[in-house]
Amino acid sequence: MYIQLLPQKIPVGISRCAVGEPVRYNGSHKHSKVCTQLLSNCFDLYTYCPEVAIGMGVPRPPIHLIVSDRLRAVGREDPAIDVTEALEDYADQIVPEVEKLRGFILMQKSPSCGVRTTPHYKADGKGVLAHDSGLFAARLHHHFPHLPLEEVGRLNASDIRENFLTRVFAYDAWHRYVSPDPRPARVIGFYTAYKYLLLAHCQPLTRALGQFVSNTRALEPEQFAYQVLGKIMEILGHQASRKDRTNALMHSQGHLKGYLNKEERAELARLIDEYRQGHKPLSAVLTMLRHYLPRSPHHFIHSQVLLAAEPAELGLCEFR
Repeated sequence: MYIQLLPQKIPVGISRCAVGEPVRYNGSHKHSKVCTQLLSNCFDLYTYCPEVAIGMGVPRPPIHLIVSDRLRAVGREDPAIDVTEALEDYADQIVPEVEKLRGFILMQKSPSCGVRTTPHYKADGKGVLAHDSGLFAARLHHHFPHLPLEEVGRLNASDIRENFLTRVFAYDAWHRYVSPDPRPARVIGFYTAYKYLLLAHCQPLTRALGQFVSNTRALEPEQFAYQVLGKIMEILGHQASRKDRTNALMHSQGHLKGYLNKEERAELARLIDEYRQGHKPLSAVLTMLRHYLPRSPHHFIHSQVLLAAEPAELGLCEFR
């Protein structure tokens, strides 16, 4: 299975305030140039503001989350305002729209949209018990547990941005190659194409996934596919380390050794080691591997997504 990036942009949801729309509770916005000027090069951005969508208006009384009988969204100044069910119902209503999205970028710390940074207060609203998801984001995750979610502010960091891009690309590829035909053979083909990229993100979980996909008869095909997608997205959720990437690059090198002369093998090994030490960029190693790739007749190494263009190579991780 050969996984390719689509020439057209990938549909991704985003908080409306992040694209510069003045929809925050005080009539302001949180425009993210990283999202609108960089990520928009490969994403079609579909905007959402759950608090406006449920009729709260702009400006509006601020809300926060309290932990009482359950997690509730209530007025910060007027606890009689309770929009808990309204926010969750809105998330339920847009499920058909979100099914077409391949990722979602949400505003950090928001009581509706935060992914991991939203304060959860005590019932009296005076002390923070934890930082976790906002109500809308939590409901999205309930409906789409494998959908890549990220906070706007975190995308300012190039490594987090690259990881989000990798997850969105994988989720999009899954829906193009596997979802229309989730037979075990298609699932295994997808896993095989992603194997070395997965190794670059987490070796133990990738080895465990390899054992899981070897027993295709343990589950019904659709459940098997669902479980594999979940495990792939979990692995890609780990930041790729230099150590694990080096291991994956060495695996790729092993498939080409028999088709290189002594000098070429030494040059490639030296370049991989220079990457391991932090002296050369990943793109230099990938370029050399791709240069030698046509010499190998083996389908497996030609199919590896690891050797395709990385987000950094596509210019999607640097922003000035």
